[in-house]
Amino acid sequence: MSYSLQLQGGDLSVTGSECNIVYGTSKLVQDMEIWLLTRYGSDRMHPTFGSTLQSFIGQPMTSPTTTQTNVYNEILRVLNNYQSMVYASFQGNPNNFSLEELPYSIDSISPTVTFDTLYCTVQVSNPSSTATVTISPSSL
Repeated sequence: MSYSLQLQGGDLSVTGSECNIVYGTSKLVQDMEIWLLTRYGSDRMHPTFGSTLQSFIGQPMTSPTTTQTNVYNEILRVLNNYQSMVYASFQGNPNNFSLEELPYSIDSISPTVTFDTLYCTVQVSNPSSTATVTISPSSL
């Protein structure tokens, strides 16, 4: 099983003097949030990591359907890349993973436009449960 340091509101989550650890389905959710909310090209060592979701901020939504389609396609691109990376790592060293960390299927990507605001809910299944990530203006 792998684990990561737990993030809460973009900061490390601590209890007393120790950092909290995240694993299983919670780690899957945190990893997807990181992949989706990191600005594309911001990591010098991995220039194709992240998403372009921030580029939609401030852009006119002349057609909500077009905006929803573009957001859907960007999230699908990022999650497909994440899924490929996880499975490549899993094949190389399966003992480092628990089944709850594996993104088995991308079940739904639901962008919703409300006036001038776009929200999106993403559901990904692992072999034992469903992980849900919600992207809102406050998370970008």
